[in-house]
Amino acid sequence: MSRDFDDIRKKIDQSHKDLYKKDVENAKDICVLKKDQDKLLKDISEIKKEVRDIGYKVDLMLEILNSFTIMLDESEDIEEDYDTDQTWVPDEDDDWNSREDES
Repeated sequence: MSRDFDDIRKKIDQSHKDLYKKDVENAKDICVLKKDQDKLLKDISEIKKEVRDIGYKVDLMLEILNSFTIMLDESEDIEEDYDTDQTWVPDEDDDWNSREDES
């Protein structure tokens, strides 16, 4: 009977050791997961910062393009104000040489 108790006690001690070993392994795994989680959170915050920077740069580029478009539109308006009649031809009677002689 005492032998049965000793066997049972050994089994209990062995299961305790196994549980303790598993507990240590789980604690190590949790530490590794925590480090990975911290690294992922850091990466996510860096990505958020880069996205904000890209958004700011895109807004600047759109503003520049908008200004450029306005400048092009204004330059077209200025060109339209000038006389652009391409059909005008000087009178053939006008002789530039004769004008120079008169002066």
